[in-house]
Amino acid sequence: MRGSKSFLLAVALFLGLGFSALPESEARPGGGGSYRGSSSSSRSSSSSRSYSSSRSSSSRSSSSSSSRGSSTYYGSSGSSSRGGGGGGLGFCLILGLVGVVVVFAVVQGSNDLRKKSRDWSTSAPHGPPPSRRQISLRSKLAGLGRLGSRGSDGQVRPLDPDFSIVLFEDFASSLFAKVHEARGGDRLDTLSAYLSDEATAALRALGSPRQVTAVVVGAMTYHEVSGVAPGSPRVSVALHFEANYTEVSGTEQSFYVHEAWALERSTSVRSRPPEEARVFKCPNCGAPLDAVHGHLCSYCNTVVNTGEFDWVVTSVVSLERERRGPQLTGTTEEQGTELPTLRDPKAQEALTALTQEDPNVTAVGLRRRLEFIFHEMQTAWSKREWQGMRPFLSDNLFQTQLYWINAYRQAGLRNITQNARITKLTLARVTRDAYYDAVTLRVHAISLDFTVRDQDEKVVGGSRTKERAYSEYWTLIRGRGVKGIADTKKQCPSCGAPLSINMAGHCTHCQARVTSGEFDWVLSRIEQDEAYQG
Repeated sequence: MRGSKSFLLAVALFLGLGFSALPESEARPGGGGSYRGSSSSSRSSSSSRSYSSSRSSSSRSSSSSSSRGSSTYYGSSGSSSRGGGGGGLGFCLILGLVGVVVVFAVVQGSNDLRKKSRDWSTSAPHGPPPSRRQISLRSKLAGLGRLGSRGSDGQVRPLDPDFSIVLFEDFASSLFAKVHEARGGDRLDTLSAYLSDEATAALRALGSPRQVTAVVVGAMTYHEVSGVAPGSPRVSVALHFEANYTEVSGTEQSFYVHEAWALERSTSVRSRPPEEARVFKCPNCGAPLDAVHGHLCSYCNTVVNTGEFDWVVTSVVSLERERRGPQLTGTTEEQGTELPTLRDPKAQEALTALTQEDPNVTAVGLRRRLEFIFHEMQTAWSKREWQGMRPFLSDNLFQTQLYWINAYRQAGLRNITQNARITKLTLARVTRDAYYDAVTLRVHAISLDFTVRDQDEKVVGGSRTKERAYSEYWTLIRGRGVKGIADTKKQCPSCGAPLSINMAGHCTHCQARVTSGEFDWVLSRIEQDEAYQG
């Protein structure tokens, strides 16, 4: 594709042809503080990234990741010859030959452009292709719900047909938070159904403060996945968490931590449904966790931390633990914006399958839904009000945003983003499982992004005049089987009343839970370029 474009450009220059392209789309997500604190290299520290699920960033302003109103995402090109006199049959023949080549190149370029449009990309990636190892780990684990042995009828049966990568990541993030909260008051035994003795000992070595609060996972990345293959008795996953939390022991102290966790379970286990993914109870009989003592459930008289019933944490290693909270002021440079997009080679195939099941799913519709969500996030973020973004965010992502909103409010700061616009939108990944369809888009955008003090409006991070370019990976999820046109109206998708959602994600009019993807696409993850793994 690049070869034909370069040749076309050379021929165009030779013939004096001119080219014009439609402007790329404009819109942008906004700024925030990094959970990594003073040593973070996320975008403008106090502005850009506190809303991110992977690197904490604040939501950017106005239109965002999808089409931004007046702009166009997919370019087009045309040419017009300028006429040039020349005599001689030879020259005419040469010109005719060149014309044929130009026509071929234009057709090829047009085909490439159409392909590019189908692939959601506004421009070709720069630099060498990314390593596929990191991309493959999440996809490899997702195979737990697809790969398996053949039955007597020759059909391949999944190891766990109920496995959902969306629910697994929800579960793992929730377990991380629950475990650290349980360190407060030395209550780790209450989660002994999910912890090995080795993991418990490692966690106790971190100390037993009176209380642990405000646990926010900034990034959860995969470092190894094994056992996802026919005939394998157990599957194991190595995860790295980067997070903030606050310990209370007389005084409050915030920490940035980086921990390596290993989780394991039998491949014969059936995963829990969405309504139970974040509910922690005896994984065998469902009894309350206070019935489990020393890994033994008193209700079913079974040792339950063996991995035969659910995931169990087999080890915890503290890689970094520093006394510092999230950085809300100062300015740091963006990282990863120029990296090539990590794109699942099967993304377009999966999207095509989704659109065949529901013709209402279109690139334009998803783009507009994401833009709508982003715009609402920007407004809510700048006002430090959670109500505006709650209807469109999954539980985990909302809790992260709520943490940052409260952090800015308590510090007497506001992160502001202005004139946001998208410059490129690229399809990165499409995942489909028993419960969810998930579409990940890489968003390139630019905007003003700065933080001010409430008392005097003085800028303490970012700039009022210098715009910042950045990119992130945004994942929308919707319940499997849900169909219809993506909505961009502020009304309850269940009862049609004016949109009013409580903190739990329920409509205050009809009590329907509208933030789980049961009715429309909701934003589930925001990941930074350098942390995203595909």
